[in-house]
Amino acid sequence: MKCKKCGGETEQDTPNSLCPACSKEEEAGARLFRRLLIFLCAVAAGMILLIIFSTPRKPDPDPAASPDAEAAPAAQSPVPEPATPDASVVPPATPEKQQWDYDTFTTDAGSKTVKVGCLRSDEMVTLNSPYSDVFAHLCFRSDGSVFLGLMGDGQLLSGDEHGARVRIGNGPVRSFSLVEAADYSSNLAFIEPHGALFAAAAAGKQIFIEATYYDAGQQTATFSPSEPLKLN
Repeated sequence: MKCKKCGGETEQDTPNSLCPACSKEEEAGARLFRRLLIFLCAVAAGMILLIIFSTPRKPDPDPAASPDAEAAPAAQSPVPEPATPDASVVPPATPEKQQWDYDTFTTDAGSKTVKVGCLRSDEMVTLNSPYSDVFAHLCFRSDGSVFLGLMGDGQLLSGDEHGARVRIGNGPVRSFSLVEAADYSSNLAFIEPHGALFAAAAAGKQIFIEATYYDAGQQTATFSPSEPLKLN
């Protein structure tokens, strides 16, 4: 029989017979192919392992960082609001008592001596420029007159168009007249009638006087004596 590959003589009597030379060449080629296949498989396996071990591992999900946890943060204890004091049990502020300031002067060419007792207001009267805020004072004279004045510059409006509203202690509000001073001083005015004011001062009662001040509107001055008025 002839070799199917080279056509040479072969002892095998089969259709696919090969001569010894071609058989050796065939076996060498097969061995080379198997080695190449094994090499390629090993390279592929190495690359697969390299990819597996070189890929960074994702950390386990943190339950606290889940979307639900972000949407619903940890509840915090509510901060208690400060308690609002009940106005019915809070005692009213007690005004600071003021001391009487006494002085004397003479009238009728020095033939008559008049004693004056003045009381400073608890709060200042707010005036606009060019004047500054000042205290008011309420003065009682032993000759039977009472005047409201400013302890500094300013204008107290008086006359028929500008009177005073007065409340003594917890009593009702009454209207009084403000009369311009004889020397036309703009920072004081005499209050008439004065009988009720003298009685209140002699009893040491608190007096509230609302008057009108130039370019500053109506304001109330509070007078809180520490003791009764003593002109005698």
